[in-house]
Amino acid sequence: MSTQDFLKYLVQEMVKYMDTPRDRRREERISRKQQRPSWGVRWFGMVPFGMKMFTHKQRSRLRGGNTR
Repeated sequence: MSTQDFLKYLVQEMVKYMDTPRDRRREERISRKQQRPSWGVRWFGMVPFGMKMFTHKQRSRLRGGNTR
């Protein structure tokens, strides 16, 4: 990509940003933030969730929750 192409792209994006109303930009930002997974899942995947399930099961087993 040449410098001229990059500048053209940059100017187009700036104009598009400036043309959209402030309220719409805010709504789009909020919707993107809500769709994003939590930081724990993003950084560590499903491991924290699996560990939480495992410890919960072990605690219930130790407390007598398992009736066989």
